[in-house]
Amino acid sequence: MKINFTKEHFSKLVNLVAQAAMNNVVINTKMGQALNIVELLHTTSITTLNNIKASLTQKIRNIEDRDEWVETDSEALDEIKAQKELVNLIVGWKRWKMEMDETRREREKLTKELAELKESTKSPEDKIKEMEAKLAAMDTIEEFN
Repeated sequence: MKINFTKEHFSKLVNLVAQAAMNNVVINTKMGQALNIVELLHTTSITTLNNIKASLTQKIRNIEDRDEWVETDSEALDEIKAQKELVNLIVGWKRWKMEMDETRREREKLTKELAELKESTKSPEDKIKEMEAKLAAMDTIEEFN
């Protein structure tokens, strides 16, 4: 599965994180735990973030579905929408980061396998030449007494 988290998403995330840090934004979980931006980025699981996003979506829906004759607090609604966007971008970033880590591990594994395959297919003459070159290089090292 390819995660579609772009540079534009990352740029928007960085801006929202900076705003959240500067404004000391705290987002509450369903259990009432208050999480700051550092906790959201680094210690909160994707599952918990998705639960927070669902809760924020429900809050938005509840505010928007109120009686049309009752004035809604547009500032509070905008704040909740911004929090939802922030949480959603954090989820995307975490998924992208996991994908990049997996790709890096796979690349390291394949590189190692390739090196082992190359080594196993070397002829004895090639191995002798490499050892002789290493010995010759060691002979040129000066010793200080």
